[in-house]
Amino acid sequence: MLQNVTATKNDSLSQRQQVALPYIASEPTISEGARAAGIARMTLTRWMRDPVFREELERIRRNIAEFAFNELEGLTIKCVVRLQQLLDDPDPNVRHRAIKTGLSTSLNFRNQKEVQHRLDLIENAHVLIRQQR
Repeated sequence: MLQNVTATKNDSLSQRQQVALPYIASEPTISEGARAAGIARMTLTRWMRDPVFREELERIRRNIAEFAFNELEGLTIKCVVRLQQLLDDPDPNVRHRAIKTGLSTSLNFRNQKEVQHRLDLIENAHVLIRQQR
């Protein structure tokens, strides 16, 4: 599955760069990326000066992040079902922690939805203002 997420279609990159990209993208630093890809740090530093290479690296990182977020969304329903089960646990401490977790998560979700709604309103207003000019 990760190959589909990281597959490159850029012919201007060398075979070596294309093979190294998924390893580099999966690491948090240049040094760790170079080590994971089996290349010298200086080689990766040189590659990073190439806008085509950097653009492809960022594309792969965005795809990996999108894949991870989709996986997390898929786990959400499982987490909600488990939380519901914990609300009926015979141990009052478990029930108490489940209630706190449920309420906290619900409030965070509501706040995020409200922020997103406000951002959408701002973006729509911005579009209308630009159209009037």
